Amino acid sequence: MASAPRPSIPKTSKDQHRHRSEQDASKNRYETAFRRIDLQGPSDVSMELLLSRTRKTMKDVIVIHPRFTLYGGGEVVGLHVCKVLQELGYHVYLACDNFNPEEADRHFGLGGIMKNCTHVPVLGEFRPFLTKQFLAYQRAIYSVRLLNSIKIPNDCEFVFSTQSMLYFKPNLFNLCVAYDLADFFYGHQIGSAMKKSLIKSLYYSPLQRLYKHYAIRMSEKDNFFIPLSHAIEESMDALCYPHSPSVFPPCEMSFRPMPKEKYAINTSRLVPSKRLEDFIEIARKLPHYKFVIVGKMSKTEEALFPRYKEKLIDSLPPNAKLVEGIVRQCKELVECAKLYLYPSVELGVSISLGQAMGAGCIPVTPSAGGGAEMVQASGTGYMYRSLEEAARLVEQAFESDAVKDSPEYIAEKAQMFSADSFDDQIRKIISERVAELPSTRP
Repeated sequence: MASAPRPSIPKTSKDQHRHRSEQDASKNRYETAFRRIDLQGPSDVSMELLLSRTRKTMKDVIVIHPRFTLYGGGEVVGLHVCKVLQELGYHVYLACDNFNPEEADRHFGLGGIMKNCTHVPVLGEFRPFLTKQFLAYQRAIYSVRLLNSIKIPNDCEFVFSTQSMLYFKPNLFNLCVAYDLADFFYGHQIGSAMKKSLIKSLYYSPLQRLYKHYAIRMSEKDNFFIPLSHAIEESMDALCYPHSPSVFPPCEMSFRPMPKEKYAINTSRLVPSKRLEDFIEIARKLPHYKFVIVGKMSKTEEALFPRYKEKLIDSLPPNAKLVEGIVRQCKELVECAKLYLYPSVELGVSISLGQAMGAGCIPVTPSAGGGAEMVQASGTGYMYRSLEEAARLVEQAFESDAVKDSPEYIAEKAQMFSADSFDDQIRKIISERVAELPSTRP
């Protein structure tokens, strides 16, 4: 019997052999590239380790803002600088006394920014123990001790000083926000005062040498200032310090124009530099209108200006009142006010005034200082040269129906002071000034 034919096995061509070899090689490469990794368990890789590995790929920067208990405009500036740095990929170390994200969120809505920073402790708050005659010396000595207490992290790329131009590190590149000339350039101001009085000359001479010592150290390196008003920018030109064009501070446009009532408001810290006595005197001249102050004092300010708040309260006329609190808790008072009366002549631009303009309040300010600069830049509001003129202009603003005094028009013009505008300008300054710095990393 014939045997069954054996099934034929197709021959494999050389091309097919080569194709299979390529497939096997591709498979081996795939398995090698994406091979399974056996971990001991999820608990073996801690979140802290993962975060530390991520942080090693980030650049470090320190923001120096020692007094974070005031909760004024400077603290808003400091947190927005931290925000921009974080958005640019930096890990931010924040040197301050009061590292409290919950509190920062309650005051400004920026607690998340602080929470993403690493806290660097600083010297305790300033407590003068001698009489007021020696206050300037006590503050100067305290500032030096405070600066020396700040420990700069290893591999820090640069320093961003957001409270006082005295707080800088000589061996690093420093970006310094300039609010006024009262601290770092105090030595220059003392010089003019010393010429008028021999006693003042003898008293201030050692202090002037100390400040000039810091001024020289600051100018030895290619550091950079960021003036928060045109007036400060002009002063820096005169003193030949390198600086950016003036940058308006970040005014959160979270307040909205509401139906207006005929009262004037001011929201500020209760300190002499705000000239709230002028606010009260103008209120006294206009008894048919209401005036409201919203503000509070920190413990440090209460120690520096004992009974100042009580004196303000005692001097209030019947048509004025003082509400102790923070502006975020009294939002409706700002939104419903027809005008914002800002009597301070400080050179720096006011964040509280910018916020009020965002709510459609008519700005009324002295003809000098940061308030006047905001009125001129926005083309809204009124400026006065005396308290009598102030009373007349406030009454005129209360009764005005002009388009330029309408809440919608003022709120639109106020956008030039917005936080977004500030963030964009700070981002540009950092990119231009820091991008070419030599890296401190190995």
